[in-house]
Amino acid sequence: MSIALSLAILAASLAALMGMIALVRKLGQRFGWSAEVQRKSVHVAIGIYALALPLLFDARWPVVVLLLVALGLMLFLRTPASRAAGLGAAIHSVERKSAGDIWLALAIGFVFLHAGSSYILYALPIAVIALSDAAAALTGSSYGRRRFAVEDGVKSWEGVIAFFAVTWILAMVMLLLLTDVPRPNVVVLGVTIAAFGAVVEAVSWRGLDNLFVPVCVHFFLAGYLGASPTVLIGLAAIFFASMLAIALLTPRLGLSVHASRAFVIAIFFFIGVGGLYGTVLPLLVIAAHLVARRRRPCRSPHGDLDFIATLCATGLIWYFVGESVGPTAINLYNLGLAGVLLGYLLIAAQCEWRWTMPAFAIVLGLYLALVAVGPAYARWVIWLPWIAAGSLALVAVALLARRGWTERWRAPRLAALASVVPMTAYLAQAVTR
Repeated sequence: MSIALSLAILAASLAALMGMIALVRKLGQRFGWSAEVQRKSVHVAIGIYALALPLLFDARWPVVVLLLVALGLMLFLRTPASRAAGLGAAIHSVERKSAGDIWLALAIGFVFLHAGSSYILYALPIAVIALSDAAAALTGSSYGRRRFAVEDGVKSWEGVIAFFAVTWILAMVMLLLLTDVPRPNVVVLGVTIAAFGAVVEAVSWRGLDNLFVPVCVHFFLAGYLGASPTVLIGLAAIFFASMLAIALLTPRLGLSVHASRAFVIAIFFFIGVGGLYGTVLPLLVIAAHLVARRRRPCRSPHGDLDFIATLCATGLIWYFVGESVGPTAINLYNLGLAGVLLGYLLIAAQCEWRWTMPAFAIVLGLYLALVAVGPAYARWVIWLPWIAAGSLALVAVALLARRGWTERWRAPRLAALASVVPMTAYLAQAVTR
């Protein structure tokens, strides 16, 4: 496809997006649609269009450009003037803190880039978030009676059931049409995807289901598309047993029910993306967070959920960078997590000087041990210990110099601080390759 044709399709796509939002806004005003119906109508339309992206473009760059422009448009629609009476009223008139439109665009881009030539790995996750999520929201808002709390809002079990049913149907239909998976496997795989996706959607907050659901379904499908029914049933049993175990431990850990479920989802997410090797440090960071929150609580209203979102987002950012730039990022990603681990250990120790060197030595030794037994690469064997020491030293010095810096927004601040040196080192070695 020529560049001129790609640009023409890009322009037509953006014009169609603006026209669709304007049409939904006009129909909503004329027929008295609720804000939720207008928002979900736009959501479904964007999702359905996104399904055609691999068919419209034969290269990645037009999709990346389209999504970047769409993100800019979404930010414009959040301006006060647009939210009050402009096109933004069609998707932002629901009074709640949500960045669902931003997360949806990022999810489409991530899944598109990572799916490669496998259409099912892209299409099914996008179809689920476009159709199942809308069915859950509209069912819950219209018929929801049995409700449960999520952060500062509520969801309904009727909505969860609707999400499960629509996802199961979508999964079976698309697996039958787009893959050669045996029919018995299709049924079991469809049920497992629907159950897993429904739980992820149920524990998501602030519109993060638009990111978590497609990404989690994508990685689950990529890992288990060819799995036997026995493996899938065993996986489902482990998952729900973990949900039950964490529910029983919730009172002792001081977690909310919502946060406890989100922790299980996060753990399975890391297992699915990074395997056992890539899950060691996330598990240790989770444990350190649970200790730190008891010894020195964070003043953010939803510290546990902010922690989970930050941990998962950090993993996705590193995964995306590693896949896009070229050289594997696993060692430097783990270094970033090691810095977060050190940060939580120091916070749990009240940032006292006497605990700094022991914690520094333990985390540095643990990190270097993981490098030694994992996929270490010769290019980094000589310099990696020094880079690791410098990165961890930066975290320690920053926390000791400003002890109250992590009282609010603890997880995002620690993750940003711990990623400065690893990300700089990674991008530097990528440029000099």
